[in-house]
Amino acid sequence: MIDFQGAQITSDVGFILVREIDDRFKIIDPMKDCLEDVRLPSHTRHSMVQMVRQRVYQIAAGYEDCNDADFLRIDPALRLALGKDHRFGASQSMLSRLENDVLGNAMGLEALDGALTRATDALLKRKNKRRLIIDLDSTEDPAHGKQEGVAYNGHFGKNCFHPLFCFSSEGDCLGAKLRPGNVHSADGVLEFVKPMVERYRSWFKLFWVRADAAFANPETYDYCEEHRITYFIRLPGHVILMRLLEPYLNRPVGRPPKSGVQVKLVDLLYQAKSWHKPRRVVAKIEWRRGELFPRIGFVVTNSRLPAGNVVKVYNGRGDVENRIKEGKNTLRWDKTSCQRFEANQARLQMEVLAYNLLHMIRQFYVWGEEVKRSMDWLIKRLIKVGARISYHARRWYVHVASAFPLSHHYWAVLAWGG
Repeated sequence: MIDFQGAQITSDVGFILVREIDDRFKIIDPMKDCLEDVRLPSHTRHSMVQMVRQRVYQIAAGYEDCNDADFLRIDPALRLALGKDHRFGASQSMLSRLENDVLGNAMGLEALDGALTRATDALLKRKNKRRLIIDLDSTEDPAHGKQEGVAYNGHFGKNCFHPLFCFSSEGDCLGAKLRPGNVHSADGVLEFVKPMVERYRSWFKLFWVRADAAFANPETYDYCEEHRITYFIRLPGHVILMRLLEPYLNRPVGRPPKSGVQVKLVDLLYQAKSWHKPRRVVAKIEWRRGELFPRIGFVVTNSRLPAGNVVKVYNGRGDVENRIKEGKNTLRWDKTSCQRFEANQARLQMEVLAYNLLHMIRQFYVWGEEVKRSMDWLIKRLIKVGARISYHARRWYVHVASAFPLSHHYWAVLAWGG
C-alpha cells in the first residue's frame, strides 16, 4: 500500500539549513525595507519576505518551477523555514505575481541586488584573504517562446538570452546580468563590474580580473590600469601577432616529454591600432605529438609575473565555466520563462541567490571532505533528507533518521557555526 498523506513528514529537511544560513548572515530579511507592499493588511497572509524566501528556498532544493509551490506549501520543513508554523506557504499564483509584479521592476531588482551583495560580502569576509580574483564569462540561455529580449545569436546558433556572470576564483557568484540574446559577449561589462570594484577594491591588496578573448578590448584594459587592477585576458591571434612570433615557431630539438606536449613561452611587447600604448602579451606555443602545426594562444596582461605564471593564472579561469554549468544543470539558471524581461532578470537573481546560500554551506560548514563537493551533492545529500516533524509542548521537533551518515554537517551549521 502507498499513499501520499504523510502530513508530518518532509522529504527536504534541508530547508531548515538554508534558513539558518539566511538568518545568520542576514541576507533576505533586510529586503522588507526595500519592497513596497500595497496589499491590504486584512487580506495578507504572506509577507513579501516570506514569499521571497519560499521562492529562493525552493530553487535551492531543486524545485525551480513555480508550480511546485502548490504541493510544497504544505511541507512542514518549508513552513518552519518560512516561520509559518501551522499555516501553509504561498501558492504558485502568489509566487508568480511576486516575480512579475513585485520583483520584476526597478525597485524589486534593486532589492535583489542588495540581497546578493550581502551574500557576497559574507563569502568574501569569511575568507580573509589579501587577493581577489574575479572571472568574467557569458553563456547562452536558450528560450523557447516569445519572451522580451529573446533574439537569435549567431555564435550559439539559437534563440536565447545572453547573460553575463562574475565569479570569484573560489566559486562565489558576485553578480549576474540578463541581456538580450543578440548582444556581444562584452556588452555592458564595465557597467557590470564597476560597482563590484568600488565595493571590494579596498578590501584586497591584489585585485585580479580574468576573461576570455570576447572581453579583449582597450576600454577594459584602460579601466583596469586606472584602478590598479591586474588583468589576464586572452587575445585573439591575428597576422601581426603571428608575424612577431615567427622566429620562435621552430619545433624544439630532442625527444618530446612523456606527456607528448612541448611548450615554449614567449614575451612580446605589442600595440594594436586601437591601443594608446604598447602592452605585454604572453604567447604560449604547444607542439603536440602527431600534430604538424603548433597550437598558439595569447594572453594580454599588465602583470609582472613570469610568463609561466601568467599562463597558469589565466588557465585557472576555466573553473568559471564549471560553475556556470553547475548553476544551469542543478539550479536551472536557464529557466527564464517569464514573458517580461525584468521578471526573468528577477528570476535569475533569485537563482543566483539560492546558489550562494548553498555555496556558503559548502565553503564554511562542509568539513573533513577530501574533495570539493558539487552543488548536486549538496542538494541530494544535505537538502533532500527525509524527516518527521511534530509539535509538542510549544516546540517543534525534527526527527531525522538515526542512521543518517552526514549528521555532522548538520551540526556544523546548526550548532558550531557563528
